Amino acid sequence: MSPRAVPPRDRGRPALDKDPPSGQNQGVIATNAVLAMPVRPLIRTLRSGFIHAALLALCLAPGCGTGAGAPDYPELTYRHLAPLEFDVARIEVETRYIPPMRAPNVEHRAPITPYAALRRWAGDRLKGSGRDNIGHLVILDASIREVPLDVQGGIKGFFTSQQSARYDARAVVRLEIRDPGGRQLGFATARAARSLTVSEDSSVADRERVWFALTEDLVADINRQFEIEARRHLMPYFILR
Repeated sequence: MSPRAVPPRDRGRPALDKDPPSGQNQGVIATNAVLAMPVRPLIRTLRSGFIHAALLALCLAPGCGTGAGAPDYPELTYRHLAPLEFDVARIEVETRYIPPMRAPNVEHRAPITPYAALRRWAGDRLKGSGRDNIGHLVILDASIREVPLDVQGGIKGFFTSQQSARYDARAVVRLEIRDPGGRQLGFATARAARSLTVSEDSSVADRERVWFALTEDLVADINRQFEIEARRHLMPYFILR
């Protein structure tokens, strides 16, 4: 009897390297690989799969398009408020706060940055109605910082959407009244702080909405607090109508 011919692709290969017959052992090998994973990475893998499946189902739903643009945030303006008038020839605005442009600070990523909103507030709300003195508004802080929060692990944490980060917003402004020679005659300082948390599954768009809300509320707080402080400390230079 003549020897069985060996196909060219099998020549020189050990018998153990041959592929198993179709349908045999492949499922067992895959199952063993999953079970061999550590518990935490396995949970993260499964959870990621669930999230991706949910996002895919959402995008396949009616009305889900790929041409949606960025959210249209309303303009933050304060012209509807009565101006705060001071006995100065003009009011200058200086931003001394320099954003770090890196974590944990995120104010530079906000749809409207707090320092831009504060400058707009100063231009809309503060007015010089005098002749000689100069009002100098200084923005000392206009930050939003991200603070990571502890989340619960295990099975319970896997099935729970937890708050994973807190955003702390802070603003400090000071109005200085100076004579033509630059000597300071008086000043008033206003401070405000706000915080909001987000869940661990929040998207970038969700976080941008939180940053916008923080900026809007922060400047509104500064507006109220500044008027109180100005009437308290700058009354000789405050013009009442």
